[in-house]
Amino acid sequence: MQAPQSASSAPSTPRRGARAAPWALGVALSLAVGALLYRIAAGAVEDDARRRFDAVASVAQERVAAAIASYARVVRGLSALHVARDKPLDRLSFHRYVKTLDLPTHFPAIESVNFVAHVDDAGREAFVAAVRNDRSLDPAGYPGFDIRPPGRRPYYEVLTWIEPPGLPVDRSGVDIAVSPLPAAALARARDTGGISASGHPIRIPKPVPHVALGMREPLYLGGPLPATLEERRARYFGSVGIAFSVDQLVKLALGSLSAQPVTLSLYSETEAGPVAGGTLALQASDRLLVGPEVRGEAARRGRFTTLREIDYVGTRWKAHFAADRDAMVATYDRYLPLLALACGICGTMLVYALFLNLYRSRRAALDQRRLLDSVLDNLDAYVYLKDGERRIRYLNAKSAALVGKPAAAIVGRRDQDLLPAANADAMWERDRAVLESGVRSAGQVEMMLPDGAIRQMWSVRVPVQAEDGMPAVLCIATDVTTLHELKAGADAANQAKSDFLSNMSHEIRTPMNSIIGMTHLALQSSSDPHVRGYLEKIHHSGQHLLRIINDILDFSKIEAGKLELETVGFTLEAVMRNVAQQLGPAAAGKGLGFDVEIAPELMRPLRGDPMRLEQVLLNFAGNAVKFSDHGRIALRARIVRSFGPELLVRFEVEDNGIGIAHDKIARLFAPFEQADPSATRRHGGTGLGLVISKQLAELMGGEAGVESTLGFGSTFWFTARLALEEGVDGPTQGGERRKSPFQTERLDGCAVLLVEDNLFNQQVARELLAQAGADVVVAGNGREALETMAQQRFDCVLMDVQMPVMDGLEATRRIRADPALRGTPVIAMTANAGVEDRSRCLEAGMDEFLTKPVVPQLLAATIARCVGRGTAALPDLPVATGQAHGLVDLEMLAATFGGDRDKMRKYAFMFLETARVALAEIDVALSGGDVAQAARVAHRVKSSARAVGANAFAAVCEELENQATRPAQARALAARLRAKLARIERDITAQLGARAADRR
Repeated sequence: MQAPQSASSAPSTPRRGARAAPWALGVALSLAVGALLYRIAAGAVEDDARRRFDAVASVAQERVAAAIASYARVVRGLSALHVARDKPLDRLSFHRYVKTLDLPTHFPAIESVNFVAHVDDAGREAFVAAVRNDRSLDPAGYPGFDIRPPGRRPYYEVLTWIEPPGLPVDRSGVDIAVSPLPAAALARARDTGGISASGHPIRIPKPVPHVALGMREPLYLGGPLPATLEERRARYFGSVGIAFSVDQLVKLALGSLSAQPVTLSLYSETEAGPVAGGTLALQASDRLLVGPEVRGEAARRGRFTTLREIDYVGTRWKAHFAADRDAMVATYDRYLPLLALACGICGTMLVYALFLNLYRSRRAALDQRRLLDSVLDNLDAYVYLKDGERRIRYLNAKSAALVGKPAAAIVGRRDQDLLPAANADAMWERDRAVLESGVRSAGQVEMMLPDGAIRQMWSVRVPVQAEDGMPAVLCIATDVTTLHELKAGADAANQAKSDFLSNMSHEIRTPMNSIIGMTHLALQSSSDPHVRGYLEKIHHSGQHLLRIINDILDFSKIEAGKLELETVGFTLEAVMRNVAQQLGPAAAGKGLGFDVEIAPELMRPLRGDPMRLEQVLLNFAGNAVKFSDHGRIALRARIVRSFGPELLVRFEVEDNGIGIAHDKIARLFAPFEQADPSATRRHGGTGLGLVISKQLAELMGGEAGVESTLGFGSTFWFTARLALEEGVDGPTQGGERRKSPFQTERLDGCAVLLVEDNLFNQQVARELLAQAGADVVVAGNGREALETMAQQRFDCVLMDVQMPVMDGLEATRRIRADPALRGTPVIAMTANAGVEDRSRCLEAGMDEFLTKPVVPQLLAATIARCVGRGTAALPDLPVATGQAHGLVDLEMLAATFGGDRDKMRKYAFMFLETARVALAEIDVALSGGDVAQAARVAHRVKSSARAVGANAFAAVCEELENQATRPAQARALAARLRAKLARIERDITAQLGARAADRR
């Protein structure tokens, strides 16, 4: 079992490897780019750290040099004090000058300021005596002063005055020339007249161990620097100088730089050493002044070092700076190389993946193109793509075969170069119409093939864009010649059937008329009981046969679509009483009776087809009599809902007969079907009565059905659309006279919340309610309505059903769930007029149901009844007679706006603007493939169309509303709407006149 498994999986391994190879290449490329970016970023970070290190070293070098220069100026100030005097410098002046310097504040690194006297051995005793007897500062003088160390020497350089007094180590009287280096430095200073620096550091143990250095400047008798060397040596009498802490000088000079991660080692050069390659270097003879010893340390990777020169009044200091590279890197810079690595890898992978996907998409597109070409070439249809210059951009194999050339030889050529001129021009006319209108077109056309044969083609043309963006038309044509011939044959057969039935009707009715008529005459002239019995049976059989013939003819007419309804004035009371009278004798013979129940609001003249109403009622009531043996039969009529001047009336026939089993109800309304076939023998019947009744109900805008329980009777019902009779006055339910056609119930002081998203419907309803005296507030959707009701109390809410954000059903449910709002009447006002729509509204908690367009009188009366201001169930309303001239029913428009022609014109043109915007939205939705959005827009504009009497336009909107899953039909309906709107605009202008803005 394992060997076959390995064999079956073996072919998949190369395929997986082939799929993985591009990604492996991408990973390798990403790693290489990431590594390169890492090195670049790391180098940039190191360069930045090096610049930061060099900057710190340069600043430190400058600060130390500046501190030395400032201390040198102190020495030069003492020399200047001597030069400015007329006599040599004395102890008191020296003391006062040093005191003004305020050393702890301005020069804290200076430990002492001193004067060194040059004394020859011959004048030693006189010099010591003069110092001991100097009482300019201390009245006691300095009796213990003496030159140290003892012994005779050719000359002495004696520390005579030292400021400030009280230093931890008393160096007064010390001969500093005892040491060779200080002696040589003093001699050079004497001969040059400049400041000399002590190159020999002194380790001072107190108060804190530290290194001290000094600098001195010679003083000459007579003041200024003598011009010649001999004069300088002759007039030299001493020097002034300072001693300072090197550690303190460096610390104070660096200041905030001490916090930097840079180590400073300061060396003093004792003798000039060689410079390697022109670079400053540390020598073994250099003395360490400050910092750790770095000579002899091996160079370390990742550590910055530099050696800088500092001038110490003629002596060279060497400042060695060192720092770890990581310590000099800024906080976030240390992550920059890793970030560059990650970005390089990720960015390269993204770009690589993008190009790889583009490449694969291109390959997939080419594969799809080849697949599409293969499908179209094998499609049993003619397909071509033609641009506005009549050039063929594409055609499939079947079309190429029709032309008689290969497809490659046809593409790019004009149609008139390939087809006969007449055929090419005829096709181009249809193609150009689609290109110019931008609307899909479909239809059956006749086409002549090259062999002269005539074929019927069903062609669909769709406007598209070619690859270069040029407008083009795509045509798909299917040969439907066979279907055309079959349809023609079916039409001929149907016509033959209709002709046969018509002839048979004439041939059968003529003798039947004679039989029934002669039987009637014979019954009147004969008194023999036996003969009369025979004649009555003949008369009854003839009537029964005539009813069967009528049923068959009616069924045939309905199937052929040739049964037409008439519209006349009538009263329901007369129709239902007539049914009861016709069936009364038969019902009385079985001990049955009729109860007629008509809703009070229907006790008025109506318009419709009373004969067909009576036919359906007779059928239902006749069956009730036929299948009942006891009880009474109820005939009822009531309003289901009202929509403007039209009413949907429900008729019911209820009996206590044998009832119908539940599994048999579905077959009742099928042709030639009965619930119990055995009943035909007992009760008679063809099985056509119920199906004819159902079809008649549907022709009258309703439907039919039955509710039954076996053994307990049945209720057969149907609905029909009827209209109110125009211009007829009569008593209302309470006995009062009816209101005039344009008189509206008053709603003074009634606060009404209008919830409507259609701006046109908002304005119409607001103005109509305001004319009735109501205070109107508008909300654009259910959520806004709830927010408004939370802030203000309303007597009534007019609620649209379909709205964005929150629809009317959900808003009503929330109103009923809120204890503070649940008592507010809610009236549905919607363009949906189905029974299911009414049921959904009532289930959501709405109190009334009005269908757009709502006539002002009906709207006001309904609101008045809901808020307890009126009791009339339905006012008399002006209705359309069905004889409107043009596409806009002016009578309905007048009923909506009270006959005011200015308002009629205003709202008619407002509808046109609203419809144009809606059609643009529909076109955008359909071009994007969003048929559901197009259906929603159609629903919105449907109610506006009905409000102005554009019922044909509203009907097309309703058709479009039901095409949510059929984009092709939706586009066709959108084209019909566009054509109808142009005709409606011309009709409105013709009947109401142009707007003032248009006339200007």
